[in-house]
Amino acid sequence: MADRWRPPLAVADFIATVVIYVGACATAWTVAGFVPEYRRLFPPAADLRYLPLAYAVAWLGIGMTLVLVPVWTIHAVRLRQRAWPTAMVAFPLLAEAWILGLLTAIVAVPR
Repeated sequence: MADRWRPPLAVADFIATVVIYVGACATAWTVAGFVPEYRRLFPPAADLRYLPLAYAVAWLGIGMTLVLVPVWTIHAVRLRQRAWPTAMVAFPLLAEAWILGLLTAIVAVPR
C-alpha cells in the first residue's frame, strides 16, 4: 500500500496537547486528593481493613492514566495525527479511576 502524504505536526497542535496534558496532571492531583474521602462512606465502627484496596485501585488507575496518555499521544504524533484529542482521553479515564476505586470501597468494606 502506498504511503499517503500526511501534513507535518503543527506547533499549535503541540502546544494544545501540552496544555491539555498539564491540565490533566492538575486534575489528577485533585482527584487523588479526593480518594481518602472514601472513608466518609462508612460509620466510625465499620471494619475498614479493606479500604486500602480501594485506595490502591483508584491511585493505580490515576497513575496508569498519567503514564498511558503520553504514550498514546506520542503514537498519534508518530502517525502524524492530531495529538490533542488523544490527550483529552485523560479526563474521562481519571473520572473512571476514581469511580472504580469508589465502587471497590463500597463492595470490599463490610458494613
